[in-house]
Amino acid sequence: MHAPFPYFGGKSRAAPLVWSLLGNPPNYVEPFCGSAAMLLARPDGPGNVETVNDACGFIANFWRAVA
Repeated sequence: MHAPFPYFGGKSRAAPLVWSLLGNPPNYVEPFCGSAAMLLARPDGPGNVETVNDACGFIANFWRAVA
């Protein structure tokens, strides 16, 4: 799945490499969520625990609204 909007500093191009190195961890923590490109690119679907965070309140509110 692609990120819903472009984000400065996004990790969408790095996501396949990162996930190939991480494998399928049961607990994933994303300290700089942004467009959530890393989480949305997870190849094996959702894990047991996924925690996302971002210092920008607008980003946090966007993802709360989506949820």
